Amino acid sequence: MIRRALAVLLLASTAACNTCGSGAAGGDGGVAQPDAAEPVVRLERTPEVERLWAEAKEGDENELTRLANVEGAAGLVERAAEPAYRRTALRAMAYADGFAQLPTLGDAAAKGAPDEAAEAAESAAILAARVRRQVDPEDAEELKLGCTALLAAAKDQGRPRPVRLSAIRALRMLVEYRGVAAADIPTDLDPK
Repeated sequence: MIRRALAVLLLASTAACNTCGSGAAGGDGGVAQPDAAEPVVRLERTPEVERLWAEAKEGDENELTRLANVEGAAGLVERAAEPAYRRTALRAMAYADGFAQLPTLGDAAAKGAPDEAAEAAESAAILAARVRRQVDPEDAEELKLGCTALLAAAKDQGRPRPVRLSAIRALRMLVEYRGVAAADIPTDLDPK
C-alpha cells in the first residue's frame, strides 16, 4: 500500500517535470511544480516531523539523514516543490534510500539556480557513491530519468563548473547501475 502511494506520488512528480521552467530568474528553481489542473497530494506531517525539517535546515549530515529516514524519497520530493523547504529537501535526498529522488535532483542540477543546482548535483554524487545494493526494480525508471537530467547538466557548458563536475562524478558512479553509458559522459573537464 505504501509503495503504491509512493509510486503515485512519484509518477505525479515525474509528470510535473515535463512542465518545468527553465530555472531563469523568477522561475521555479528547476524543481518540478505541479500542474494547476492536477490535484496536489500533500503528506500530513506531525509536529515532530516539522521539527526534523527545522533541525535539518542547517545542513548537518546527521540531521539530514534522520530527515531522509523519516520522510523517505516521496516526502522529500514533495517538499522540494515548496521554496521554503527546497534546499533542505535537495540536501536530504542524498541520504534517502533508492533512486526515486534522482529525477528531482537531476532536474534541479540541470535547470536550477546555481546554489540549488550545486546542492542537487552534490546530493546526486553522494547518493551514487553509496555501497552498491540491489536496486528496487520500481526505481529503474527514476534511475534512467535522473541520469538523463544529470547528463544534461553535465553537458551544459553554461552550467557552473561545480555543478557539471558533481553531475559527472555522479554519472560515472551510476554507470554500474546501467543508468547511463560511460561513453556518453563528457570528458571536457577531466584533467589534461
